[in-house]
Amino acid sequence: MILTAPFVAFAVQFERMHNSNSPRKPTFSPTRIGAYLECAVRYRFIYLDKIGKFYLHSSPELSFGSSLHQALQQFHAAGAIATPDELRESLNTSWIRAGYESEQQDRDHLALATQIVETYHSDYNRTKAGVVETIATEKTISCDMGVFKLSGRVDRIDRYQDGSLEVIDYKSGRTEVSPEDIRDSLAMSCYQLILNDLYPETVVRGTIYCLRTGESSSYSMSPEELKSFRQTVVDTVELVLSAEWSTIYPIEKEICKECEFASRCRAYWRQQARLEQAGEL
Repeated sequence: MILTAPFVAFAVQFERMHNSNSPRKPTFSPTRIGAYLECAVRYRFIYLDKIGKFYLHSSPELSFGSSLHQALQQFHAAGAIATPDELRESLNTSWIRAGYESEQQDRDHLALATQIVETYHSDYNRTKAGVVETIATEKTISCDMGVFKLSGRVDRIDRYQDGSLEVIDYKSGRTEVSPEDIRDSLAMSCYQLILNDLYPETVVRGTIYCLRTGESSSYSMSPEELKSFRQTVVDTVELVLSAEWSTIYPIEKEICKECEFASRCRAYWRQQARLEQAGEL
């Protein structure tokens, strides 16, 4: 991998600017990279202006997913030996109530989550118990990419008896998945890239597990795909680090319909329209 001198110089400046006392490499996660690819302005609001806390709010989807993740993390961290009753109790203990619009909505989601963990417990004991060793749950993994670090938080990593590794991503909302979904997933590709760097002689595959249905699918990137994806990540991060943020303004896109910052961008567009009408632009 060859980096241009301006890119290296800018990266050093970026590090010093963000931590003058203890310079360190910037860290990019799949979420952070994805935010930039979706919308550079949204990226700026979250990672540079850091105003996300004023716009991001609890929701049933976030609370539901987080509760399930916590219960399953505790299940595997304790050796995956808990009984169905113990797993249900763990879910009740970790249940997050924020974001639900009513007590009934809360109860309905808890009932669904209870059904999910019961099915998960049954499926795991039927297909994985004694076959795999879970070596990590809810863990941040990272690798050095030169002038930055690539990092991601994985739901679970299993090691099989042949030494191969499987990185598993739980999905609490979706009901079906295909190998192409894993192949095209930025997050799953990042996880495989990191694990291949950490365990270069090991076969790594990514798996998405749909919690609502128990359906799962897997995909393992080839050496050629890993090489190409690595370069794509480097090129994308280079664009982020070298961007002239003062010249980047909101552009209406499809994601604006669901973006938490939409009101802020609409205010900008209204101001621009007024300035145009007044002949000031």
